[in-house]
Amino acid sequence: MSKKRFIPHFIAALLLVVAAHAIAPSRALAAPEDLQDVLKMELEGNKVGAYLKLKEMAPEGDPVAQFKLAGYYHYGDAGPANFALAREWYGRAAKQGFPDAMLGLAVMNARGQGSPVDKKTAFTWLTIASGLLKNPKEIKEVNGLRDMYKGELSTAELNAALAEAMAFQPVPESH
Repeated sequence: MSKKRFIPHFIAALLLVVAAHAIAPSRALAAPEDLQDVLKMELEGNKVGAYLKLKEMAPEGDPVAQFKLAGYYHYGDAGPANFALAREWYGRAAKQGFPDAMLGLAVMNARGQGSPVDKKTAFTWLTIASGLLKNPKEIKEVNGLRDMYKGELSTAELNAALAEAMAFQPVPESH
């Protein structure tokens, strides 16, 4: 497998690992039963029902619901993919400090989905997410991807990305 084909497969695998941990009750602001309803619908193959439930929950500021809704838009799980909406919902969850959403934004920036390819921004989100993740295996995978992009940045871009990452402060949405 060539390096170019490996990278998208690695990113997809990374997102699958992260998505498996997306419903973390300690992080969720929504009622746990609402997130359980979404998971149940997903497991039953009712993607449209899960999507509609997430559309209700996400505007209330729940970062898990926002992240999951972003994934529906990113991958077109309940209709056509919509990169602009995926970026919006990943962004809202990421700004609240939800690392899984940061990884979604990093993937979109690295692939140029919904905007031109932006490895600096991908590097920034990967750096921030790495500092927030708890699972050593996930941290290692994120750092490996981040370091791959590091080699593609100029010194000025790298310094700017590191400064942005160091300055990041999560801000919960208030409703």
